Amino acid sequence: MRRAVLAAAIVEVPITILNTIYVGAKSWLKIPIMIDLVLVCGILAATLGHNVTLVMVFPIVVSTRYFDQKYTRNVALFSAVVFGIATLFCGFFGIMNLNMIHFQNGIELSIPAGGSLRDAIISQGYDVPGYIKSLFLNEFIPRCAIFLALSVSCRYVAERGKNMIDTQAETTKKASRIETELDLATKIQTSMLPCILPAFPDHENIELRAVYHPAKEVGGDFYDYFVIDKTHVGLVIADVSGKGVGAALFMTISKTVLKNQLQLGISPEEALKNANRQLCENNDAGLFVTCWAGVYETDTGMLTFVNAGHNPPVIIRKGQKPEFIKQRSGFVLAGIEGYNYKQEQLQLSVGDEMFFYTDGVTEATSASKELYGDNRLLLCLGSCQDKAIVDQLSILKEDIDAFASEVDQFDDITIMAMKIMA
Repeated sequence: MRRAVLAAAIVEVPITILNTIYVGAKSWLKIPIMIDLVLVCGILAATLGHNVTLVMVFPIVVSTRYFDQKYTRNVALFSAVVFGIATLFCGFFGIMNLNMIHFQNGIELSIPAGGSLRDAIISQGYDVPGYIKSLFLNEFIPRCAIFLALSVSCRYVAERGKNMIDTQAETTKKASRIETELDLATKIQTSMLPCILPAFPDHENIELRAVYHPAKEVGGDFYDYFVIDKTHVGLVIADVSGKGVGAALFMTISKTVLKNQLQLGISPEEALKNANRQLCENNDAGLFVTCWAGVYETDTGMLTFVNAGHNPPVIIRKGQKPEFIKQRSGFVLAGIEGYNYKQEQLQLSVGDEMFFYTDGVTEATSASKELYGDNRLLLCLGSCQDKAIVDQLSILKEDIDAFASEVDQFDDITIMAMKIMA
């Protein structure tokens, strides 16, 4: 018996190693390893008197690692056959759990030379039929009941595991598909933002740069600049309410509508009125847009603009400190149909700079829940106002990042700067 256990264990070790190395790649290895494991446990069940049921269930427990209901069921059936043979072997040779045999009080078993435990039990008042009956009722049936219950539990574990793996695989597949789609959406959205340098090739006296940093893969902020005619250029910066894909889709519509209206050559107030009407149509999601839009006349330096609920731009007059433009703020776009916007004008001169931004700048939050705020924006721009605007944008973004370094970016950050050159 010991030799049989040793031989089975020796065979088991290399099969286990191979199965560990090639699991998944060579799945057929799970068949010989389980056959050998069941036989080893069967031999142990035939030689042990206690806990033999737990020994025989061990292969079934191991089989659940593959999360294959059919495989676990087959292992359970094979184990049941081996377990039944082992139990009969125990009964025939008298190797059993004596706690399962009902003895009268005070009985002491003694095994004569050349005898067996079975003979000793029968000699204490059990005839052969009585011994077999007691063995069947008190040992075989309880073992089988326990074995069956544990086998069903293991099959349930395998089933749940398989369902979890399938669910995880499906979730991973969906997540991968969503990630791919978001990457594509990010590229599409980025490609929609103007990136021509210089911004206005036919107007070398205008230097314009912009940066865009969405809080998620896609965002609701956008900026735009474009030529209207030989003496007029359009400027737009806006922020759609909400985050994510919905805001990005509404951003696309808003950007297209605003640009189309301003390129018609009509006044900014009329352009925003028309854009507001179009955006209010079928706006079931209830989204809205804060927007600053202006038209700059290149030969006179006059900037005509409308603010639709957006942050006031910062102006830096040549040789002066940064300050916010004093302006009236109209209602947001896509909010009230038929709203009439009022435009204003601002005269710009050589050396003047303007900074347009979204609320992701001033509402950037530190770990202590403090907002970046208007004052920090003015201080930062004032500290670098003698530098090129591309460097100013970089310094401002670095200052915002340093301020909110311990907090994930919550809102989209968009900054556009324009300088009138000689």
